Amino acid sequence: MSRFEPGQRLDRYEIVEMLGAGAYAQTYKAVDTTTGQTVVLKCSDPTLFADPANFNRYRREAEVARRIRHPGVQGAVDEGRSRTEPYLVLEYIEGESLRARIRRDGLEPVDRVVEWGRQLADSLCYLHGVGVVHRDLKPENVLVTPDGRLVINDFGTARLEGARRLTWKHLSDAIGTPDYMSPEQVQGERGDERSDIYAWGVMMYELLSGRVPFGGDNSLAVMAGHLQSDPKPLRKLRPEVPPAVEAVVMHAMRRFPDHRYPSAQAILDDLGRLDELDPASFDLTPEKPIGGMAAAESARRLWAWVAIIAATFIGVVAVIITLSVVLR
Repeated sequence: MSRFEPGQRLDRYEIVEMLGAGAYAQTYKAVDTTTGQTVVLKCSDPTLFADPANFNRYRREAEVARRIRHPGVQGAVDEGRSRTEPYLVLEYIEGESLRARIRRDGLEPVDRVVEWGRQLADSLCYLHGVGVVHRDLKPENVLVTPDGRLVINDFGTARLEGARRLTWKHLSDAIGTPDYMSPEQVQGERGDERSDIYAWGVMMYELLSGRVPFGGDNSLAVMAGHLQSDPKPLRKLRPEVPPAVEAVVMHAMRRFPDHRYPSAQAILDDLGRLDELDPASFDLTPEKPIGGMAAAESARRLWAWVAIIAATFIGVVAVIITLSVVLR
């Protein structure tokens, strides 16, 4: 249910329409009544702020939005002062989500997809340069403007360089969307620039082939695919994809971070010289699966910690009981 209806005011902003709703926030098109500027309001459910982790994530997203100034990334348009409640005021980008474009138009020409890949890589170069890792790059979080420009948005799970972790990795949910999650995120790691590079590769794979690399009946099956399966070669799904383009995309999607491109700039460099690239120079041999003994070892470590915590708790209770009896 929408929190605000058209015509309602939130501070100096007048609601025009609801744009969308997610698990944590609703977004609205609005007008700044003091300047006439059209903006986007991202309003989180206030009850979620009772959880310190959720409130800290909101503050982090606000900080990310304020530090961004790039045509390929949606940023904030004010400093967040004089608010009656926490919310974000973001640039309004005319257009539609890349997901909506895919659903409506299906496969795009290869040249257009390559250009979109270049735009996304350029935006990632900027973000990583200012210490921001998106961590949830997917078509739902990319806008397509009427002139075909891509703009990355939604930094709800972004990580700022140097920010402390809010939860212990073995006790928190993996962050991201299963179809686009890097193997390290599936394992509960925080993810870094190379995680965004992996998601870039998955998006390009989907845009070029019409399908994501790993499917399944549920999200666990999809996540297992990232850890243990190899994606089908792009050219077997769409033969007109140039071998050099296939090599760049598949290299970005390597299972182990050290086997991928080290930076978004390296992707840009290769996209700028596709005619010169030798696909045979890329190591695209099948990689060993992640899991098995490694997953079992992680589980053993978790249960060891649980046992230690439980034993400590029992010990403290025993001491308290003993002291209460002795001192009675």
